Amino acid sequence: MDILQLSVDPTQLGIEFGSGAIIGGIIGFAAKKLAKIIAVIVGAELALFKFLESRGILTVDWERLTAGVADSTQVAADGSPPDWISTILSTLWRILSWIQKRMIRLSLFHLYL
Repeated sequence: MDILQLSVDPTQLGIEFGSGAIIGGIIGFAAKKLAKIIAVIVGAELALFKFLESRGILTVDWERLTAGVADSTQVAADGSPPDWISTILSTLWRILSWIQKRMIRLSLFHLYL
């Protein structure tokens, strides 16, 4: 008799994979819509700055505003990522490792039930 005998229910497995796919699709759809909304807001803000500058109401230092973009392209040409990208990636890595640890604990908890 095998001690580590596992029983796999195809119906339950299909439900878990299907629900995971549906939830992933919903999250992806929401993230895409959120990114579009942010892009529209940033674009509208820049257009508003340009409009107000053309009317003489506002003065925009475009060189200073685009200095960060020029610095990032220079850093990209050098091959080293900017500090803020490293910070975001390290934070994302910590979050994903935390989630992975919790998922392993949950799966082990369900395994022993």
